[in-house]
Amino acid sequence: MNTARHRVAASDEQRVRALLEDVYVRDMYVKRDRGAFSREFARCFHMLSPTIDGATGDVTDARWIGIDGMLANHPKAMLPSVRFEVPWVDVAGHAAVARVDVFEAGEHVFTDYVSLYRVKGAWKLVGKLFHHHRPSVAPGTEPE
Repeated sequence: MNTARHRVAASDEQRVRALLEDVYVRDMYVKRDRGAFSREFARCFHMLSPTIDGATGDVTDARWIGIDGMLANHPKAMLPSVRFEVPWVDVAGHAAVARVDVFEAGEHVFTDYVSLYRVKGAWKLVGKLFHHHRPSVAPGTEPE
């Protein structure tokens, strides 16, 4: 194994983890409103939003929502006491993917799979797929 290449990959993994911890979780789950996303969210960022059958919990459809759609229409998942874990990050050249597990009051609420791309030397968030572990409770409507 080329140790120089291994050091670069480890450094990239650290940068991706820092971005997820410092920016992604804050902008996606902690900030009070979605007035704007940080610059680390690429303009091409999209989230795959499923339609879930309330009776069965099955996904019946899914559609991509871009940043503009998220700002205009998508309810914010306000989790005031959010805790998160990043169990793994996989980096290959200019692309990376990571799993982010989000917890609220000790309960596992979301599992996000976040895609990133290195653009002009800086990591950018470009997309997310997610699983809502409490689909019967709409994000942002949990009791206080």
